Amino acid sequence: MTDQAPLRSLKEGDVFNGHLLALEAAFKTSAKGSEYLELRLGDASGDLKAFLWDLRAVEGDLDRIAPEAFLKVKGQISSYNGRAQMRLDKVRFAPDAEVGDLARFFPVSARPLDAMVRELDALIAGIADPWIRALLERLFVQDADLRDAFCRAPAAKSMHHVCLGGLLEHTLSVAAMADRACGHYADLNRDLVVAGVLLHDVGKTAELTYQRSFGYSDAGNLVGHIALEAEWVGRAADAIPGFPPALRLHLLHIVLSHHGRLEYGSPVVPKTPEALLVHYLDDLDGKLEAMARAVREDASDGAWTPFSRALERMIYKARWPKA
Repeated sequence: MTDQAPLRSLKEGDVFNGHLLALEAAFKTSAKGSEYLELRLGDASGDLKAFLWDLRAVEGDLDRIAPEAFLKVKGQISSYNGRAQMRLDKVRFAPDAEVGDLARFFPVSARPLDAMVRELDALIAGIADPWIRALLERLFVQDADLRDAFCRAPAAKSMHHVCLGGLLEHTLSVAAMADRACGHYADLNRDLVVAGVLLHDVGKTAELTYQRSFGYSDAGNLVGHIALEAEWVGRAADAIPGFPPALRLHLLHIVLSHHGRLEYGSPVVPKTPEALLVHYLDDLDGKLEAMARAVREDASDGAWTPFSRALERMIYKARWPKA
C-alpha cells in the first residue's frame, strides 16, 4: 500500500486517492429529487465532509457504505464557508486487511503516553491522605482494564481533546492547574482536589466508544459518565474497610457537581471549595483546548474562524504580537 497525504495537509484543488474512515454516512435526497451520498471522512490528522452526487460511482454494495467502515475514495478538495470538503468521484468499501495499520486513522494525543502514565502515577503516589490514595490506587492502579481504558479514551466525542489519550491529557492538564491553585488558596484540601480531578471524567472510559470511531456507548447514552463514575467511586470506597463516610460524600460531591449547573447534567451544583475549583478548571481546560483547535484547524485566510457550535462563538485568530 502506498503512502497517502494526511487530510489536514490537502489544499483546495488537490486530488485525493486513498483510504479514509467513514465517521458519518447518509444517503440523502436533493431538492431536485436525486439521491446523493454525504459522508464525514477522517484520518489521524482530522476530518471533512465529502459528497458523492452520482450514486452510480459507488463500487460494490451500497449497504456497506456506513459509519465506522473504511472506504477507498477518490475525489477533489474544495472549500465551502472556509472549510475544506471533498467532491467524490469514486467510493467503495475497503476491508481492514486492505487498509493496513488502522492506528493512522485515529488522532492521538501529542503528549507521549509513557510520560503521561508516569505523571498519573506520581500524582497518586503524592497523595498524603491514606484513604484517598487507597481509593485512587484501587481504581487507577489495581484495575488493569480501567487503567488501560483511562489511558486510551478520548476526553469527548467532539468538544475537546478528541483523540486517543485525550482523556488522560485533559485530566493531567486540569491537575497541573489545580496544583497551582491549591498553592495560592491555602484553605483548599489539595489531596481532595487532585482526587476530584482524577475522578471527574473517569466514567468517560465507558460512556464513549473509541475502537473505530468516537461516539457514545449504550451505557453512555442511557446513563452518562457522571452516574457511571459516581457508582464506581462509591463501590471502590465501600470495598475499603473503614473508609470514612464523610470523605466518601466529599468525593462523590465533586464528581456529581463537576459540570457546574443542573442544565449541564450535574444533579447538584458545587457546594464545597474543592468542588467549585474542579468544575471551573475542568471547564476552562476543555474550552481553551477547543478554542486552540478551532484556530489550528481553520485553513482560511480570514481573521475569524467559522462559527463554533460547541463554543457558541467565532474565534479571533490574530495574536499579539504578530509572529
